[in-house]
Amino acid sequence: MKNVLEKIRSVLFALLPRTNYLNRLIWFGCLSVSIPIVLAGSTYYHFSMVKLTEQFTADNQASLVLVKDRMENVLYNVENESLKIAVNPLIKENMGRSEFSSDIIQHKLILDTLQLHKNANSLISDIVFYDKQAGFVISNNYGYVTYGRYGERPDIEEAMRQKEPAKWTYLPEGKENGYISYVRLMNAGNPQGVVIIHVQEKMLRNTLVNYSAYSKNQSLVVLDSSGRILLHSADNKWFGQSAQDVPVLKDVVTDDAKEGRYLRDADTHDHEQMLVNFNKTTLGRTYVSLIPESDMLERLSWIRWMIAGTVAVFLLVGILLSFIASKRAYNPIEKLIRYGEDLQKGRLAPKGNEIEFIKSCLSFLSDQAVSLENVLKQIQPGLRDRLLHKLLKGQAGGKTAVLQECGQFGIPQRGRFVVLIAIVENLFKEKRFLPSEGAIVMFAVTNVMNELLAKSGLQGFVVEQNEREGVAILHFPEETAGEAMMKTAKAFAEEVRAALRTYLSFSVAVGIGGLREDVLRIGESYREAQQALQHRIFKDAESVLAFDQLGQLGKHAMFTYPREQEQLIVEALSRGELVMAEQALNAFAKNVKVSESYNTIFQCYHVLLSSIIQSLEEKGPGVIDSLGDNWFDQLKARQTSREIYEWFIEIIFPLYQQITEESRKLGTRHAVQKVCRHIKENPGACHSLVECSEMVGMSPSYFSRLFKKEVGLSFVEYVMEYKVEKAKQLLRDTDRSVMEIAEIVGYSERNLNRAFQRYVNMTPKQYRVSLR
Repeated sequence: MKNVLEKIRSVLFALLPRTNYLNRLIWFGCLSVSIPIVLAGSTYYHFSMVKLTEQFTADNQASLVLVKDRMENVLYNVENESLKIAVNPLIKENMGRSEFSSDIIQHKLILDTLQLHKNANSLISDIVFYDKQAGFVISNNYGYVTYGRYGERPDIEEAMRQKEPAKWTYLPEGKENGYISYVRLMNAGNPQGVVIIHVQEKMLRNTLVNYSAYSKNQSLVVLDSSGRILLHSADNKWFGQSAQDVPVLKDVVTDDAKEGRYLRDADTHDHEQMLVNFNKTTLGRTYVSLIPESDMLERLSWIRWMIAGTVAVFLLVGILLSFIASKRAYNPIEKLIRYGEDLQKGRLAPKGNEIEFIKSCLSFLSDQAVSLENVLKQIQPGLRDRLLHKLLKGQAGGKTAVLQECGQFGIPQRGRFVVLIAIVENLFKEKRFLPSEGAIVMFAVTNVMNELLAKSGLQGFVVEQNEREGVAILHFPEETAGEAMMKTAKAFAEEVRAALRTYLSFSVAVGIGGLREDVLRIGESYREAQQALQHRIFKDAESVLAFDQLGQLGKHAMFTYPREQEQLIVEALSRGELVMAEQALNAFAKNVKVSESYNTIFQCYHVLLSSIIQSLEEKGPGVIDSLGDNWFDQLKARQTSREIYEWFIEIIFPLYQQITEESRKLGTRHAVQKVCRHIKENPGACHSLVECSEMVGMSPSYFSRLFKKEVGLSFVEYVMEYKVEKAKQLLRDTDRSVMEIAEIVGYSERNLNRAFQRYVNMTPKQYRVSLR
């Protein structure tokens, strides 16, 4: 203990030496001002925290009431749609009817009813109606299907087992598909069927979050009447679980009050306090708002920062004054000068060992010189790389200044220089790194190049350029032969490629510029290395390319753009023939490759891409909006013919087919719906296939195939069945004669009798008698 106190005492006296009263006075003044600031700020912080807590709680409760009212309106709309379906006469009258399972017209009418209710609410993803006695299921997504072939039977089984007549729940298959479901039993005492409305949980959760903008860290929870978590705005792992399993929600379930608020720990491991507000509805649902206490603390963080900043200012003032005082009290250079003057004038009185005094002054100056040298060594590589970047870009400035800087950083001014550029190929296909992590990849590449450069004994430097290129600047003595230098540069390039493939699994292309005899001209060698790499667009089999050994760019002046292959590609894509489009693209690539011009080849692919986009624009409005990323930027990132070819085959062609298929399906569905609506609105008209196909702008044969594929019946069969069903309805609900009813549906009495015999196996009169 005595040693500890002695050590503390020595530290304090070192900071405030007894012989330096000025330092002691400075620090005493700083502490005298800082302590009252800390005390006053802490008191103000405490009272502000109390007031803010009250305001925060009241505002949060008001926000929660608003969220509750809006979400209840959203949920009520879905529940109301479910009720309308359950009481719909079309469903109530047909449920349990023995012939209902084979009544296709009624199935179609019910499916139209479900589609109508689905379209009435944008949150609804699917509506499922199940008739237990008939043993079939009708849904928007599946249409009519028997119960045994229905793919989501566990949902229906779970729904039929529930005790409540109607409730929100998570069904097994629905939950896997991201749905929250509203289930309503038909005849709740003895369920004969069920109506299930599937709502996208993500959309409902987004609606819940969008209705609350009180705090960015706020979590909103909706509990159903049985205390289970219906929605959670931040964490979907609790969906369908009991709120009793969540410590912060346990008190909400047991609290009988209509609304309340309190502070609770988030869980047993995280001691962060949560501000909990809840509000219960008359239907038994509970809305809970969870806000971390840290959100409140952030509102007062300015007080803490103000206190810390004020104290820091006074401490910095103290340090600055102490530094100034210490420099004035002990400046070794000034002391030595004065000491020498006193010795010359004979005014120095003996106060100790003069040699030791001079030695201590010189030792201090030596230590400061070493520290300065270390700092310069740390910043020197960064400054050197900056100078090399300027030299590569040809922006170094005046010759005299540049040569002087080269001498400072150890860059040779004379000799022979050659620049190598290493680029990682197919980096956009690299799954180990994100597209934005190119700097990390180039850091690894330049490290490998540095190690190989040091190992090979060559002179030179390695820098990273534009987060895409690893650049090596090799230096050779003036007397070295040009062929030997290029041979050495190629060997080094091959060694770089082999090492990166072996240790990092990177495929690398290397471009080698020409020889230059002046450090100021290495920018020319750099640009030649870039041009050499451009040759990969028609020499993609070669990975090391030297500018001096390549032919002149663009030597085929009579090159003609392959317009015929372009048209074949676009036409094949329009027909959905990807194999034919790929063959045409292969011929296109061979034709443009003949030009042996980087710019020409890229312009040809740009024109091809423009033609493909123009073809998409002709498919209809809104198609281009679905393209997403800029395709021209993606094309620019591909540097070889193989990369461009694979990009078209793997990305552009499949995306084109997907967009055109979606556009084609949507147009077909709208056309068929328009015709069906026309038939229902004009039951007495004589509907012909030619008339209806002309109405939607299609040929009769093509429209006939689309109609049967979409509806499941031929056009003629659909018209006849609809007229028969319309006649059956009039026979049931009116006292009109058979002749009058035949005129209403556009038939003669004789033709109506034939249609009834075909579809009902009885005459209209016999059908009316069977109903009475």
